[in-house]
Parts: sequence; C-alpha cells; structure tokens
Amino acid sequence: MSRVADRAYGSRTLWLWWHGLRDRLRGDHGRANARWGHLRPPAGGGRLVWIEAGGAQGSVRLAAGVVRALRQARHDLRLVLSFEREYPLLLERALSGLERTAFGHGPSDSARAVRRALRSLAPLGVLMVARDPAPNLSAALEAAGVRCIALHTPAATTGRFQAVYPADRSQVEAWQRCGRADYIAPQADLTTLLVEAQVEPNFRAVLCGGADLAIWCLLGASPQRFPELDAWWTGSGLGRSGVLLVAPARSGRTPAAWLRISDWQRTPLAAGRVVLLDDSRWLPAATASSDAIHVMDPDAWTFWQALAGGCPVSVSDRSAVLRRFDADTAAGAADRLFEEAPMLTQVEQFWTAMRADPIGGRLRGDGLRRLFWSERRRAADVNHELLKRVFAW
Repeated sequence: MSRVADRAYGSRTLWLWWHGLRDRLRGDHGRANARWGHLRPPAGGGRLVWIEAGGAQGSVRLAAGVVRALRQARHDLRLVLSFEREYPLLLERALSGLERTAFGHGPSDSARAVRRALRSLAPLGVLMVARDPAPNLSAALEAAGVRCIALHTPAATTGRFQAVYPADRSQVEAWQRCGRADYIAPQADLTTLLVEAQVEPNFRAVLCGGADLAIWCLLGASPQRFPELDAWWTGSGLGRSGVLLVAPARSGRTPAAWLRISDWQRTPLAAGRVVLLDDSRWLPAATASSDAIHVMDPDAWTFWQALAGGCPVSVSDRSAVLRRFDADTAAGAADRLFEEAPMLTQVEQFWTAMRADPIGGRLRGDGLRRLFWSERRRAADVNHELLKRVFAW
C-alpha cells in the first residue's frame, strides 16, 4: 500500500522540488506537473468523480476496477483516476475503451497542489482507494463539502468521510476508533472481485512437459530474501522432483540461476529450476497449477489468487492472515485450513507432506477455495451498496 509518508507525494516542499527535478531530468514532465496539482479532466460537461490511488500495484489495480465498475453503472459521469506510480499494461487492460475517462499521475499532499487539483477537477465526490488518506486533501475535501469515500484504506487523521469500506478487521477497528466516518460498511475485500477464479491448469503441462514434476509456489517474497531462498531451494530435496515458482513482493535483483517468466520460451523445464514470476499475468495460471503454495507477504490480489487456485496453502503468519476474514470464519474453517510455517524448513516439511497425501491436500485446497468464494460473495454485496451510494450522488 502506498503511504502518504512517501516523500515524493507528501507535503514537504524541499522533497517535492527534488523529486520534481528528478522526474524532469528523466523526461517525465507529466508526473512532475501533476505532483503540483496540474491535472486535466476529461473533455466535455457533466459531473466528475475522482478516484485516487496510491503507488502500489494492488492500489492501482483495485482503483482501475472501481473506475470500470462506475463507468458501467453511470454513463453520465466523467471519471478521473490518479495514481503515484504507473503500471501501463495493467491500466491498458483495465481501462481500454472507456469513454469520458482520464487517468494519470496525481498530486502531492502539498496544500498548494491540493487547491490547484480541486480547482481543476471540481469533483462531485472522491474515492480514496487502498492508500493512506492524504491529510491535506482530506481536510480540504471536508472544508469544501465534497463527498469522500475511503475504500480499503487505513483510518484517516483529518477530514470527514461519508462512508468507508474496510478490507479487514484491522481497518474496521481503526475506523471505529478514529470516529471520522459517518458509515462503516461490513468488512469485505473487493479485490476478490478482480481475481481470475476459473483457470484451467494447462500451465502445468507446458511447464513440465510429460514429466511428473511437482510445482511449488512462493508468494510475496521480498527481493532481499532471494539469496536465502536460492540457498534453501538448492539445499532442499524438493528440487529433485519439482520446480519452484517465486512471485516477488516487488522487483529486485534476481539470482543468476533463476529464470524470469518473461524470458521463458514455453519449453518444458527440468527438475530443480526456479522461475521468477516477474509478470503478474502468469499468477492465476501458476496458482491453479501448483501442488502447494506458501504465502510470505503478498498483497491482497496475490493472496486471494492463491486461495482461488484450490491447492494447500501455508502462511508465515497465520494471525495476520486470519484478520482478512470476519471473526466467525477466522475462528472456524480458516484457522484449520492455513498451515503456519514461519521457517523455510517448515515449508519444506509441509510441501513434502502434501505431496505424500494428495487426497488430504485436495481437501485442504477445496476448503480454501470455498473460503475465497464466500468472501467474493460478501464483496459483491458490499460492492453493490458502494455503487448505489455513488449513484445517489
């Protein structure tokens, strides 16, 4: 999740000038201008809704999904999506063909940038999506009487919010404590609506050819841990009869022996290979084809994609994972289905046990998939209420 404390989008003038200069030296004048509030709304008349994302890919992905849903529900509105970091392929797939819609880099939280952005856009309402609410912007919206909705964000320190839509129990509790929301929706992660839930496991046949290899998957791996993961995999016995897929939490230097999925030539791999999923488009196919998955520190989309894959899942921190579910679900099925494995040696033990017990592994995977569909149904109900609220504007 992108944080307002990011100096490139905070409110300290010195840092904003420094990042602006760096952008201009790189030829990114549009981002530098947007940082100071120079935003351009879509052409034409009609009321405008501003959807404000952060810099994390998960924030931009969810915000783009919100834009698409709003466009389908309201053809009369002009829509603006702003973000702190651009993901061209993601945005092209999500927003291609949408009329009366503009997207680009957003403003910093400098008071001057906020005033300029609000003058330019004159929004009917604002949706802050999966990012820390910017203090100056939140306060300015309250002062101007502009409706504001917080979707999957931490609690705000300034401003007033017509409604908030928390993704997990931590956000529910934080918003209840801060008292800045007129309405707090039931907990539901709308990211589940973006997950590809019906994926054929054809990836296995292409990756392994005719060989009987296991496919293991690590999700949310920090690049700082790549050398440790490489040494662990080399020293384990898993590589004798399997391949390892690693979905990184963010980009970083890749060990020389690893193969990037973007460089893969669609030829079968030998046992022992490690494949870095540096293109997120491969994640649905990877999770649907894996024998078991270990969740390290993934974003919401990656986490729910793992559950939709229908295979056994272990986690580094079960208590953190359980907060993604309502209390009753967490105390029941979720607590039983997630194997806690904070150490890589425990991951190896769990994967080996699942390989030896395919029926037990299938039962675990089916249970996790049911959890995913339960959350997706809850999210669909909450999403319907959100769209009705914006429609009432």
